[in-house]
Amino acid sequence: MNGGQQFTYVSLDDNRIVADEILGTGKRSTADRVAVPYTIFTTPPLARVGVSEDEARAQGSSIKVEVKKVADIAAMPRPKIVGDPRGIVKFVVDADTDQILGAALMHVDSQEVINLVALAMRQELTSATLRDSIFTHPSSTEALNEVLGSFTR
Repeated sequence: MNGGQQFTYVSLDDNRIVADEILGTGKRSTADRVAVPYTIFTTPPLARVGVSEDEARAQGSSIKVEVKKVADIAAMPRPKIVGDPRGIVKFVVDADTDQILGAALMHVDSQEVINLVALAMRQELTSATLRDSIFTHPSSTEALNEVLGSFTR
């Protein structure tokens, strides 16, 4: 065991690291294993990445938080189309740098959307970058435009 999260996809990454050590360049490591998302496959799924609001405050971060019910997000048609508008979208963002510190998503397709959020966090994209991105329609990803647009600019 690597001492980290116990998920199948983390084990797959462990395998890639070992294979690189044996057959490759030996440059892969767990050092870049940040912003690893997870999903609890309830209906709708609960997906999280990064820190919670309480954890961010405990770390002394100056944060801004936005939470919206899926049913209230006009720019998020997919859950309504499939008949399941339950859930929430919550983001914790550093107030000074606009970096995404964490997200909790509970809605149709959250297990997919969280991967985009995790990638944005690993690449140090700001919440404004996601807010201003163009996403396919009708999709659950469109919620990022509205929810992240709710922060004071």
